[in-house]
Amino acid sequence: MVKAKHLIVAGVVLIAGIIAVFTFFQSEEAKVKKQFEFIAEKIEKEPNENSIIAAAKANRITELIIEPFKIIAPAYSLSRDISSGELSTFVLLKRSQYAEIFFEFYDFSIEFPEKDTARVNLTASMEGKLNPGEFVQDFHEMRCKLQKMEDTWRLKEIEIVEVLRK
Repeated sequence: MVKAKHLIVAGVVLIAGIIAVFTFFQSEEAKVKKQFEFIAEKIEKEPNENSIIAAAKANRITELIIEPFKIIAPAYSLSRDISSGELSTFVLLKRSQYAEIFFEFYDFSIEFPEKDTARVNLTASMEGKLNPGEFVQDFHEMRCKLQKMEDTWRLKEIEIVEVLRK
């Protein structure tokens, strides 16, 4: 009886330890992915979202960039540095065109070429319903550069890669 009690206590302590390790000691790769999950969450839009929530979400994205933040999109002949104020306005303007948005990042390939620097190749998927009611689906391959500041991974550059389609 005493041995069974000790085994149960040891099992509970072991399980608690495993949960603590996964909760508190994330790998740098997991931290980078978590930042992209945060961005996707702030881009997403629920039906009938009010303007205060929309503005707050747009402003929260700017917390994850380093100025100057560079966007490169050869397909749109765009390559420029954007301030956090411009980014917030741009995100708010683009989100306002949609009644609903679902956004997801996946197919991550993460490298750490230098200390506190990450290069991420990924795919971004967006499905949305425009305000007139038309449904839109879009996919983009992206290359991103991130820098770690104050134990937080922040975006420094995003490049939208041109992909050949069949």
